[in-house]
Amino acid sequence: MNRTKSAYLFFLAVVFSQVVAARHFSYVYIQGDKVTPFYVKMEGIMMPRYGKNYCILSELKAGPVHIEILFQQNIYPSQKFTIMVPEGGYRGFLLDRKDSSFVLYDLQQKRYLASGEQ
Repeated sequence: MNRTKSAYLFFLAVVFSQVVAARHFSYVYIQGDKVTPFYVKMEGIMMPRYGKNYCILSELKAGPVHIEILFQQNIYPSQKFTIMVPEGGYRGFLLDRKDSSFVLYDLQQKRYLASGEQ
């Protein structure tokens, strides 16, 4: 009985530590238009694409994240952005065309983030 109880307590401790650790992650959501499919590269790694016009970057740690927006069939030049990820929260962006390039509209801060800005 004592061994079973110890194993059970150990199991609970592991599960609890995973739950606590997961709360420190953040995510970023990027929504595009329905006409211009895009891909996202984060820190040089191509991220999976679940839809043509949105991307969810999950399990992020707080701090700056460097992303690159690439367009299907290279119809537009790639766009590079640095996003500040909050601790234990999220950021939402709309990919929008402005003049001859693209910008990210920050839904929380209600401002545009141009390529190359932070």
